[in-house]
Amino acid sequence: METAPIKVFAFVCIIVAGYCMGHAGMLGNMPGEFVSKIVFTFTLPCAVLHAFGAADFSPQMLLLVPLGFVFAFGAYLVTFAITTRTNREDRAFYLLNGCGFNLGCFALPFVQAIFSPTMAVATCLYDAGNAFMMAGGSYALTGLIAGGSRIEHPVRFVAKRLFSSLPFDTYLLIIVLSVAGVRLPSELVAFTEPIANANSFLAMFMLGLMMSFSISHERMAKVARLVGLRAAFSVLLTCIVWLALPIDNVMRALLTLLVWSPASALAPMYTQMSGGDGGLAGFANALTIILGVIAATLIALTLV
Repeated sequence: METAPIKVFAFVCIIVAGYCMGHAGMLGNMPGEFVSKIVFTFTLPCAVLHAFGAADFSPQMLLLVPLGFVFAFGAYLVTFAITTRTNREDRAFYLLNGCGFNLGCFALPFVQAIFSPTMAVATCLYDAGNAFMMAGGSYALTGLIAGGSRIEHPVRFVAKRLFSSLPFDTYLLIIVLSVAGVRLPSELVAFTEPIANANSFLAMFMLGLMMSFSISHERMAKVARLVGLRAAFSVLLTCIVWLALPIDNVMRALLTLLVWSPASALAPMYTQMSGGDGGLAGFANALTIILGVIAATLIALTLV
């Protein structure tokens, strides 16, 4: 735990390096999209499998799956209620960026650096519930609510979005194996280890590549409202974690890190596809990453 702040600082440096190299044009065109494909296709699924196979955990931790869903869906419902009089484009922006968390590419590397391996499994289980919204659920619902896309078969659409996400499929696999009491073969755990070890660097570097601070002043008010809304949700969820849940302090610290994680890396793309302002969503995403880094740093310092 004594090295936790140093590891957090290292991740911050990787994010800054990704931002600088991406905006300097040193990596060619659209490097963020290229690196994200590597992360979502290879390193993140392997990191989830390795965390699950390399650590012991109790069956009670499966309760983190519905908790992750309830926290993400609850924030979505509140955003839905308070944006009823907002125009379609802005409503899509708030709905898709106001709820859910980037856990696989942001929180998991931090958890692996400053918590025990068991807490990495807890993060994966929580993210399995969170992913029901982040991997396509929020996009499909927003298409129906905000009218940004016409969907004739919403259930089929949501299912297709969810199951076409390899990280979500991996989360679903570990849930099934956990319920069945099946452990991954040691050979598979060893095979995924070198790929999983690359996830922390690539995920942080990807976040830096995708960060953008280019936005006009007249649109700053929307970003301020969104970031304020997410901060309010995080404060509320933190209070629930520390005052209402019957868990130990280490798990409380872990969940606090998770509920202060940034908006989904998929949110800007989904915003654009739903008729919202994708560029504005990218800027807001960058600000939520900064909030997440601050939260991770403070939590790391408390664990020293």
